[in-house]
Amino acid sequence: MKTLWFAYSFPLLFAAAALSQQPVSLMRDPLVAIARTEVKAVIEDGAATTTIEQVFANRGERPGEAIWLLPVPVGAMADSLKMIVGGKEMAAEVLDASTARAVYEAIVRQRRDPALLEYVGDGLLRARVFPIPPHGEVAVQVRLRQSLPMHRGLGEWSLPLRALRLAENSDGPIAVDVTVRSASALKTVVASRPDAEVIWRGEHEARVAFEIARGAAIERELQILFGLADAEFGLHALHHRRAGEDGWFTMFVSPRRSLADEALPPRCVQFVVDTSGSMAGPKMLQAKAALQAFLKTLSPRDRFQIVTFATEASPFFTAPRTVDEAALAEARNRVDQLEARGGTNIGDALLCALGGVAPKRSPDELSLVVFVTDGMPTVGVTDSRKLLEEVVGANRTATRVFTFGVGDDVNGTLLADLASELHGTCDFVRNDEPIERKTTTLCARIREPALTDVEVLCDGLERFELTPRVVPDLFAGDTLQLSGRYRGIGTREVVLRGKLAGATKEFRFDVAFPTIETRHDFVPVAWAQRQVSSLLQQIRRGGAQLELVTEVTRLGREFGIATPYTAHLIVEDGMAPPVVGGGGSAPFGPQTPRTGGPASPGPVTGSRGIQIEYSGSDEFYLGSSRRAGAEKASGRSAAVPPRRAAGKTFYCHEEIWVESSLPEEWRKDCMRVVAFSDEYFALLAAHPELREAFALGTSVALRIGETIVLTVTGEGKPADPKPTELKEAAAKSAPAPAPAPAQSPSAGGR
Repeated sequence: MKTLWFAYSFPLLFAAAALSQQPVSLMRDPLVAIARTEVKAVIEDGAATTTIEQVFANRGERPGEAIWLLPVPVGAMADSLKMIVGGKEMAAEVLDASTARAVYEAIVRQRRDPALLEYVGDGLLRARVFPIPPHGEVAVQVRLRQSLPMHRGLGEWSLPLRALRLAENSDGPIAVDVTVRSASALKTVVASRPDAEVIWRGEHEARVAFEIARGAAIERELQILFGLADAEFGLHALHHRRAGEDGWFTMFVSPRRSLADEALPPRCVQFVVDTSGSMAGPKMLQAKAALQAFLKTLSPRDRFQIVTFATEASPFFTAPRTVDEAALAEARNRVDQLEARGGTNIGDALLCALGGVAPKRSPDELSLVVFVTDGMPTVGVTDSRKLLEEVVGANRTATRVFTFGVGDDVNGTLLADLASELHGTCDFVRNDEPIERKTTTLCARIREPALTDVEVLCDGLERFELTPRVVPDLFAGDTLQLSGRYRGIGTREVVLRGKLAGATKEFRFDVAFPTIETRHDFVPVAWAQRQVSSLLQQIRRGGAQLELVTEVTRLGREFGIATPYTAHLIVEDGMAPPVVGGGGSAPFGPQTPRTGGPASPGPVTGSRGIQIEYSGSDEFYLGSSRRAGAEKASGRSAAVPPRRAAGKTFYCHEEIWVESSLPEEWRKDCMRVVAFSDEYFALLAAHPELREAFALGTSVALRIGETIVLTVTGEGKPADPKPTELKEAAAKSAPAPAPAPAQSPSAGGR
């Protein structure tokens, strides 16, 4: 069964305000804009109903006019279109597939806007919005319905957000609110955008919501994945594989949202909080509120401790206390008396917490530390590598450490490495973001450990490699994302094994590993990002060895990932990529103490190359980089970020979007095609899978089969190919009828 993407694509194209203008002329009118957009969707047992409302505003002194177009995806039906103009409801027109394509191609030719190419669909809604009163507004509202069949236990709904901002003056805010409901228990609900908040309402309903501010750039589209399972654990998998190559997979593992009390292990939980001088003021107030909230999440089965640290560590109690009213009252009183002063001794604080765990009350007691700091180590051990080695070596009780970096001056790399090495997670909050909310959420989450010491195994495949190799613990309500590579085909049994309350538990799932699957382009990128994260950890520990740096650079270029070494991603003809030497020093630029580690340089720029700013965060989630603790170098201009399109990575170089896998001297043998010419559309007709790539701009260089093609503007001087020559090349490289598009040389795993 093929999954239908619920992809609402609705470029909004504006006609001039002149009353006599025909609707098809579609000139941009700077006085007519989209004031705001609201998208509300309800997905109930796989049936999706989405309402899109856009408000047109006329800033001019005379009535305005706009043409509203909505390409409708396969399987979707518009059952309601309301447009109120001057108190009257206006009509809309539904075009069939062939007419829709002809209309859309005509619009693209007239507008000469390649961004529209991405949204050519099988049907089209069209409406004339007129008149829009001077300094007035008109609302257009459409309701679409679609069935979302489950594919291998997973349903998918997507929304191409960039389509909402195709017009130059369409800069109003966008609000998206999606509710997922199911009669069966939901196991997985994840969103592709890191700014999307997932709020659970029991086992059968979840809400996904976010907002995009007026004028904000839209770099990531929205995908919402939801999976159902009646078992104690659910596992859902997505794959990406090209013909003749190893495949990638992303697995989502989800336990129940809550566990019975008798299934929960006893815990020893310690909250270690920074009270150094830099925490004075609002941060200290927030830290106190976070500590009070932490105390509310404890249960009688727990022991607890609070360790504050500045120049030295200071535990509240001589040993962790059993949770009772007397212990809680004493802790609350001491929290109220905390003051901020002194330096930042991170090593002493963590060693104090790790040394205070033993002896355990029982072998199955789970030891957890929540560590919060707003700075870098300034007292005691200040070398990041040495501090990490000491803390990891002192962890004799398998304590899990969860780290929080607060503000803009934290050693984000050190905190991420601590969490990774000690089986926890790392998060960051900005200076203007409250600490209390995130720490409270974490403390509530780790109340119910669902599976620890997790292993994921699969027999019967030639290759099954997980990234990360060490699987994090699972807590009730979590969704764990794992990435990996595979070789082989067919349905195989994936085993999830771990411990709960001291007992080993095992869960088995049948997972299909396909020969070809090209829909989910974010799957290989997620794998590559995690590979880069693992390699950077090795570099920070053992120095920048040549083979490690070379692999980081290759992955960075191939998949469009910013790393400390990703400079000269696209070089001019005759320029060689940078040569990296071995040893423990960074190859580009000085080391930056703020990012920590022995080889974590800041932003790097090569002569005439592309400058990439490294975020300082190696975490990757569903195709989106979480830029917590990002490093911003003052005085440097930001580069145009790379884009993934049609399964390829493109970099913008000299106003040309260049496929990452092209050779350095690609210009010598390329075929030039004038954008929006007959040959241009003939090429797209032969290769419809390239629409997304050509939508990047008027100048795109990419490989089609064995031919390198460069699209150029009509004013370009380079000689254009003859129509017969182009048609022959297109025919030679056209893909045979198959479930997958033509193979891209940009895929990894070579």
